Amino acid sequence: GDLFHQEAKLQQSGLRSLFPRIEIVSEKNAATYARVLEECGADTTRFLMIGNSLRSDALPVLELGGWAIYTPYHVTWQHEVVDAPTGAMGKRLRVVDAARSWPHAVQSLCHGDAACVDA
Repeated sequence: GDLFHQEAKLQQSGLRSLFPRIEIVSEKNAATYARVLEECGADTTRFLMIGNSLRSDALPVLELGGWAIYTPYHVTWQHEVVDAPTGAMGKRLRVVDAARSWPHAVQSLCHGDAACVDA
């Protein structure tokens, strides 16, 4: 299944030893993120997700009160296509085209917001 594929990719990457905890989940939704963050003792309002799916990576975290950086992939599955959030949730989201823009996006999110993630 997909979890086995993700595990295989992780093994091949050689990155596993760099992280104290790696969680591969079958459902990326608000309930799953809430469970993982609670198990890690992480404050949702200080959590930043970076991902290439607005629907599965960014929106569930924004719904929980967290922050997100969305870097679109050049091909997006139709079921992953959703409108970007507006209002308060939209203010905690940045859309950038490449990883090299992530540091600037974090600074942009944190600008003037004392409750933001540590940069």
